[in-house]
Amino acid sequence: MATQNTDLKEAKKDAIMTPDMYRSMFLRQFTSQCSQSYDKMMAMGFMYTIQKPLRKIYPNDDDYYAALDRHTEFFNITPHVLPFVAGLTVSMEEQAAADKNFDTSSINAMKVGLMGPLSGIGDSFYWGTFRVVAAGIGIGIASTGNPLGPIVYALIYSVINP
Repeated sequence: MATQNTDLKEAKKDAIMTPDMYRSMFLRQFTSQCSQSYDKMMAMGFMYTIQKPLRKIYPNDDDYYAALDRHTEFFNITPHVLPFVAGLTVSMEEQAAADKNFDTSSINAMKVGLMGPLSGIGDSFYWGTFRVVAAGIGIGIASTGNPLGPIVYALIYSVINP
């Protein structure tokens, strides 16, 4: 039993995705729209989101720069669902680093395949449903003459809106 605990601790120590790495990706994803361009859309922001895990996955500079270059291709998605795609991407990059026969083009294929469906879900929920519910709550409070109505709306909507 002690051997299993030691093995588990060693595996956690060598793990690429640590709580700090997840925190870094979470905080960096808020900047994903700061570098929008017409030809790449959110690609640079997405690359910035996963930059730290990529550096840990690829200690060799050539492999690291190739991975960064892979993620400068066109990418556009509802920002609320970006962390899901970032997590999948990092997982696939870990597999690519471990297996030299891994087809790295499948990483961008996965991203392209998820952009449309996840954006459809994200847009309909966050812009079409959640915003309306938050506005309804805020309007209900404001209609009683309470000046906290707009503040409540802003707080509810800001909690989930990056």
